[in-house]
Amino acid sequence: MKIFIAILVLVISCCLVTIVSASESGDLASLFDSVLSRYVSQDGLVHYKGLKEDKDFKRYIEYLSQADPDKLPTDKHRLAFWINAYNAFVLKGVLEEYPIKSVLAVGWLPHSFFIRKVFKTKHENITLRELENKKLRETFREPRIHFAINCASMSCPKLITEVYRAEKLEQQLETQAISFINNKSRNYLDRENKVLYLSSIFKWYKEDFVSSGEKIEEYIARYLNTEDAESIRNNKVTVKYLDYDWGLNEQKQ
Repeated sequence: MKIFIAILVLVISCCLVTIVSASESGDLASLFDSVLSRYVSQDGLVHYKGLKEDKDFKRYIEYLSQADPDKLPTDKHRLAFWINAYNAFVLKGVLEEYPIKSVLAVGWLPHSFFIRKVFKTKHENITLRELENKKLRETFREPRIHFAINCASMSCPKLITEVYRAEKLEQQLETQAISFINNKSRNYLDRENKVLYLSSIFKWYKEDFVSSGEKIEEYIARYLNTEDAESIRNNKVTVKYLDYDWGLNEQKQ
């Protein structure tokens, strides 16, 4: 009987730890929520000058260095955690170098911002490239993360004014996919010449979007407006990739 009671207490304790961890994560997510709503515009541009001294943002970064995503209750909670972490670390990285005109201006190696800047998490120090590839792409195999993470550049999918949350993650990812693919400054169909112009994201990460034998335009058609999607399905189109604008996604003051 004593053994049964001890096991029951242990199980209840574990459940409580999980609930508390999820609750704390939600509270701190709300903190980042308010930061995004204050410093990010509806078109995804950031007021970096104001963000630089924001105490709530510093508290959220401190939380990311101590939080244990392994204790979160579901994969959706963990996916939301790492998407938010990526976006927060990008903002932190920009602020450490600010003022800059582009993240490509950081360091002497190409893409140093992503491969050399290190950010603290509970279990390890991590670069943005490692976070993207190991924590997000390899772990979750979810192509729509590419529409959710933001690299502080004009051609990136826009940074939204709220955090990603487990309870509405599917809706948020779907909304971002539709928004990005139908943004004509990032992707568009020249119906007359049957040319589909796409963001370079679809070239760099093509294997994330299509399985063997599938064409990238088939993936695009799932999210594109009805008229253009039908045109792609009914005609053979040539795919060309647009140059990427690495200019900083900063609000004009």
